[in-house]
Amino acid sequence: MASSAMNSLMQNEIKQYITPESLKRDFDGSISSSPSTIHVLQWNVLAQALSYTKDNFVRVNNDIVDFEKRKWRILEQIIIRRPDLCALEEMDIFNCFLENELPKYGYTCFFVPKINSKCFLFEADTKNFKGADGTLLCYKTDLFNELSRNGEQLPDDGRREKQIFAVLHLEHKPSSKKIVFIGTHFKSKKEFKASRLHQAEAIIEHLKTKYPTSSHVILAGDLNGDFEEPCYTELVNFGLKSAYRTKMGDKEPSYTTWTYKGRDGTEREQCKAIDYVFYSPKGFTPEAILQLPSKDDIGPNALPSINYPSDHLALEVILNIEQ
Repeated sequence: MASSAMNSLMQNEIKQYITPESLKRDFDGSISSSPSTIHVLQWNVLAQALSYTKDNFVRVNNDIVDFEKRKWRILEQIIIRRPDLCALEEMDIFNCFLENELPKYGYTCFFVPKINSKCFLFEADTKNFKGADGTLLCYKTDLFNELSRNGEQLPDDGRREKQIFAVLHLEHKPSSKKIVFIGTHFKSKKEFKASRLHQAEAIIEHLKTKYPTSSHVILAGDLNGDFEEPCYTELVNFGLKSAYRTKMGDKEPSYTTWTYKGRDGTEREQCKAIDYVFYSPKGFTPEAILQLPSKDDIGPNALPSINYPSDHLALEVILNIEQ
């Protein structure tokens, strides 16, 4: 579908549900689509089943996370800047909504649900329970040939939820380069640092085994750990680089998620950078990144907000393909 036609469709179908307007964000420079670039979106969208406010997002009104309103903001934020590749975690609204919507905008989708998803703990919440959450990978159908797809379980720590990663092996039509695109979501909470390391090691082993000669690898995900954690270090030591760190003078963003959570009857602020787009430097060079908003831009009640549907901020990167 031509860009003008998609803009018209978005205007007619989506914009009518977006009031007030969404949080404004811009890239850190001028960008242009070309046969030698790939635009990547990474976003933990916040599962609808986990968006409840009572003793959770304590500064958020129920109206902000109402599914019938929120689903349109999620769709808007996925397609608003027309990414070529998308990695979307904590996705539980694919089967009930996005499976029908995203193909309208030219995307082919691959959804890998979690085994024993935490969302099943809220199955009695019939308004918000939409099924298991998982990782959704999307690509522009007219830009890529799909060579293979698979979903893999990550090593677990014995808890209920089983983490996964999704892999697409694609041929980029304009450049003829074969690209390995991975989306993942590591175990949360500070005490599971060792689990996250094992999960990073599992992805590296998968790459070594399945794609030993690939020089065009993109790994996007919510690692639930900052740049000082062993899981991050393991990926860097393997040879991957963080696109935002490359573009921000060897520093990660101040935060990619900011919330006020209810814990033990008290309000606790959580503000940290745990989301990343990694790339193989032999295959790509970051050209531009989508800038992160300030806390003043977001507002005093943090995320999700009346202008933004998730507790995580989307990351977007324009990568130049090295020939």
